[in-house]
Amino acid sequence: MLALRRVFIDGPARPDLVLLHFTAAPEEAKDRVIARASLVLTPTGKPRQREGRIFLPSPLPGRRFLVRYFYSTIGGGSEWFSPVYEVPVPCDEVAGDLVPMEETDSGNLPPAPGAGWFRLLLPARNGEPRTGTVRFGFGAMRKKPSPSLCRAAISVEGNLPVIEVPEALSVLKNRPMPFYLYHVAGENGLLVADKINCARLTLRDEEGSVVCARILWGDPTWNAQNFSAMEVKNFAAREGRASNYFFAGDREAFLRTRSEAIGAHPLPRTFEAFVFGPEGSVVEYCYQVLLRRPGGTVAAAWRNREGGNWSVTL
Repeated sequence: MLALRRVFIDGPARPDLVLLHFTAAPEEAKDRVIARASLVLTPTGKPRQREGRIFLPSPLPGRRFLVRYFYSTIGGGSEWFSPVYEVPVPCDEVAGDLVPMEETDSGNLPPAPGAGWFRLLLPARNGEPRTGTVRFGFGAMRKKPSPSLCRAAISVEGNLPVIEVPEALSVLKNRPMPFYLYHVAGENGLLVADKINCARLTLRDEEGSVVCARILWGDPTWNAQNFSAMEVKNFAAREGRASNYFFAGDREAFLRTRSEAIGAHPLPRTFEAFVFGPEGSVVEYCYQVLLRRPGGTVAAAWRNREGGNWSVTL
């Protein structure tokens, strides 16, 4: 596995949120996308600087991936999009920003078809070392789980690492089923299991002005942040799915198509999405929406609970 670091420098007007959107494909088959996601870039501690890491599988010997990426910001009631950049991985240009992550066998289990990934601050236990290597992996609960389930390793240097976890290994009746995150800290650490649960969150649109709705969510420290597209309940139109908005070639045309599609749903409309995390943990969240104005333009807005964010215990 590879972790590719990308950096964004804020302009004079600091945005509320910066996202990194990427696709990855084999260099020899650029249209065969193997990964696509939108990531929240978090402050680094340096003035105006934010960063995020793209996790990629290790390419076959002698092969590379072509990573296409662009940035978007939300602030001042509007969105901004950067040009699209592309870089082959690995290559000399990104050598200083590319970190290999050790894997055994075929690597960790992938998400179920149709499911994605989320970012999680490793749920370490008191007394576990904060330096060295942590191995982690996923699977069903077993009477005697084995450390061999932990097929990926990440370095720890004082701060707990942010890892990428599947949203689901299996889905039943459109609901992600629970599974377990396992990890072992240090060479002589014990195997630790965390049950990964989900919660369905909804946003009610009484007036019909919401075109797209998203959830910004994470643990209460906000060290691991996620940005999830919400979909209208029982939405069936493939062309106007909210998850395709950022990657649409013509976003204005996409929003027109989506507005027509969701207009067929009676008011009030319910947007829904899932959030994920260890059993018993708390997820904080707020909503970010695109609103259709009377004149036909679109505005970006936030919806927070008075006095802060909402929260849910998993």
